[in-house]
Amino acid sequence: MSYTVLARKYRPQAFESMTGQEHVVRTIENAIKLDRVAHAYLFAGPRGVGKTTAARLLARALNCEKGPTSTPCGECKACREIRDGTSTDVAEIDGASNNGVENVREIRENAKYLPQGSRFKIYIIDEVHMLSQAAFNALLKTLEEPPGHVKFIFATTEAHKLPDTILSRCQRHNFRRISAAAMLKRLQEIAALEHVKVSGSALSMIVRQSEGGMRDALSLLDQVISACGLDPSDADVAEALGAIDRTVIHAIAVALVKRDAKTLLVHTEELWNRGVDLRRLAEDLAHHLRHVFVAKATGAAPEELAESDRDAVVALARESDAAQVARLFDVVHSSVWEIARAPQPKLALEMTLLKGLHLAPAAALPELIARVEKMSQGASGGRSTSAPFRA
Repeated sequence: MSYTVLARKYRPQAFESMTGQEHVVRTIENAIKLDRVAHAYLFAGPRGVGKTTAARLLARALNCEKGPTSTPCGECKACREIRDGTSTDVAEIDGASNNGVENVREIRENAKYLPQGSRFKIYIIDEVHMLSQAAFNALLKTLEEPPGHVKFIFATTEAHKLPDTILSRCQRHNFRRISAAAMLKRLQEIAALEHVKVSGSALSMIVRQSEGGMRDALSLLDQVISACGLDPSDADVAEALGAIDRTVIHAIAVALVKRDAKTLLVHTEELWNRGVDLRRLAEDLAHHLRHVFVAKATGAAPEELAESDRDAVVALARESDAAQVARLFDVVHSSVWEIARAPQPKLALEMTLLKGLHLAPAAALPELIARVEKMSQGASGGRSTSAPFRA
């Protein structure tokens, strides 16, 4: 029996199951309910956020035997055929490999004929920006005045490459990157269904590496399960992903705040010997300092962090000063590109961290003012001869 990867196994089968695209789902559902479905849609956004899934769900909603409906049954012949990719009235075309004018002419000729067994004949063109200029020109007239039984759904990651004449003929919907909190919640649900005992911190590593794409996150979860089994530790997950253990990142952040140069150098040497990408280390450390600063400013850690990570971040925020954390972030973040280009990245990172110890303010401004006033009073024998220092 062939294995189905998680990204396909848990592909949403209903609009309400889509994660992070509520604005698009709401618009499409309202259009179906009000019988105001456009003849051409353009779904634009980053990879792996649900564009093709939404296109297939829209095709099912339009051709369902109980429709058009925003809640297709999933049981009728039309729904099953679209789900399995065997529908003769719904054509899913790869724009990268079918990008010539001959391919578009074939679509134009076939569009003239009524659907064989469904309500609409639907053309889903993925990566539509890969079509040639001649192909776009050949599509213009059909796209402007298509037959009543034809719908076009385009999906692209690079909408800026489409001609304005195409954009003006489509109803455009911009898909967003999925928030870290929503993605973490969904991964926890899927891990439970797959009987995988993985910690929230490990799932947070997957979320960070997926960069807002649910498909990427599920592919990484698949990779982790294959590499580490059903009960992976955080260290195992970090090794499988090529990531850096969050406990090490937090230990470095604590050492920066407490001005512990020895601990900084020890961790840097250890990570260097393990072959860790030091540019990624600097990026992860900058992210962690950002989380600490957010916790300091708001009193709560960012929601995208696992519960154990939140507690550690909040505890460090209480011990640190906002000005110090802000300065440390500036030093670390500005060094990322320098570390990537440096002939000796280890030396560049070590000097960056040590520089952060000496450049970061050791106290808040009111405390510094109090120290200056105390020193001034001590120099005058306890009698103030001038007005108090003011910020």
